Amino acid sequence: MRPAVIGAALAVVGRIALAPMMLILVFASTGYLTTGTFFIDAKDSYFAFNEMDLVMTGGCGHATSRADAFNHEVLKSKPNFESLFTATSWDYSALSAEALALGDALDANEAICTSGVNEWGSPNIVITATGEEILDVITVLKLSVAPQMLAELRKGIELKSECETKWAIMALIHLFQFQTVKDSLDYSSIPAADFNVFPEYTECRPAVSNDNIVGVKLALATDGDDPLAVVPELLTQFPYEFKSNLSPVSRTMPAHNTVHKATTVTQSLFHAYFGGCRVREVNTTGVYIEDTCSLIKRWETYGLMIQSPDDIPVCTTSGVCVHNYYNSLWEWVSKVDPSVEGRIAEYINVFRSRYADTVELSVLPGMVVLQMLLMGIISLYQVMSHKRSVLLTQTWAYRCQNGRMQVLYLAQVTYHLARNSDLYYLGLATGTLTLESLANLTFSFFAFSYSFINLVKARSGEQQLDRYFRLTWETMQVVITTCVAVALFSVR
Repeated sequence: MRPAVIGAALAVVGRIALAPMMLILVFASTGYLTTGTFFIDAKDSYFAFNEMDLVMTGGCGHATSRADAFNHEVLKSKPNFESLFTATSWDYSALSAEALALGDALDANEAICTSGVNEWGSPNIVITATGEEILDVITVLKLSVAPQMLAELRKGIELKSECETKWAIMALIHLFQFQTVKDSLDYSSIPAADFNVFPEYTECRPAVSNDNIVGVKLALATDGDDPLAVVPELLTQFPYEFKSNLSPVSRTMPAHNTVHKATTVTQSLFHAYFGGCRVREVNTTGVYIEDTCSLIKRWETYGLMIQSPDDIPVCTTSGVCVHNYYNSLWEWVSKVDPSVEGRIAEYINVFRSRYADTVELSVLPGMVVLQMLLMGIISLYQVMSHKRSVLLTQTWAYRCQNGRMQVLYLAQVTYHLARNSDLYYLGLATGTLTLESLANLTFSFFAFSYSFINLVKARSGEQQLDRYFRLTWETMQVVITTCVAVALFSVR
């Protein structure tokens, strides 16, 4: 068989059979024509952990004094917490002799203690020391720490020979969501500070069951209503320490490049509060809290307060955002910065969930390609309905590659790319494009490159002369477009 015949056969099969089959496969196997969206949504969010992702001064006397100001309560309102960092002088007489001695011992043992407004503008208290010293801080100052965190700390001390790490206790402001209209997505938020206890190296957090770790009591009867029947998406991204009907989220996730070469890590559990007490269970019967906690009237005003993640979005100028939701129980590795006196460098261990706003998918690129393929099939029937030859195949290719339709194809796909270029850039940069959007990019490449090259060749006069390249160009388009599709999916 002559090369010219083989080339003609490849061009016809690729354009008339293979390309339509690929288009039908995309339409049938994805939600391109039905439920497709531009970006991935919450149910398909990417979840990842990074250790020491990447930065405060102070001594341990200040830190212990400010931690003691919680006065054994689990929560401190934002104004009261911030007021701790505006005082110009301190009266340490409120601290017991044991607490003062503990502060001196922490300083002597080179514990890292910070208490102030960090470089992100957030007031915080952090004490980083050995596990035993952190346990002493909690015990001596009688700090109200989540029972599971305390159990993890004790277990970590027992297993320190297996996973060496320092531990930290931190008080930091978080946002808590509360429902303003029953059974609706109308939620408001209130900032408040509470405690978090964590190992510097996340992989050293031991597995400790949260079930039946503390007694419970009924704080609010709900008479058959579930207070969490309707919640916004941001409250479904991370695991909570209380039992509820929310969709379960795993605490454990894969990890790479950790200090102790772990393959998985365990993240901290979010909290919920009612009346200033940690919530243990929420169901249709009521809201249950720790049985050792007494309700505080001023906190009852807000009802059930659910900790929410911190969102650091990346947005286009048109207001479409990719949301990076972080586990707001921030954890980090603290090190003395030798380049700046009195400065502590903090390398953050982050748990992040990423997804984007819902944007309707445009099917214009798919329709353009469909037009092109249909015109190719119609043209083939018109040219070769009675006779088959290489020359007629070249004539068919010439008809496909010329005419006013090339301008229409180019105009349609150029309009689509110009209108959505910022969305494609955002999606490619953050890995949030859906399969349907990648299909659109592939369709756009096919239509743009095909029509643009055809128009350039037509204007230069080469199209009429170079009849042997016509069939090669048809074959090349199928191969090149397939390679582009594979490359886009690989990058994603």
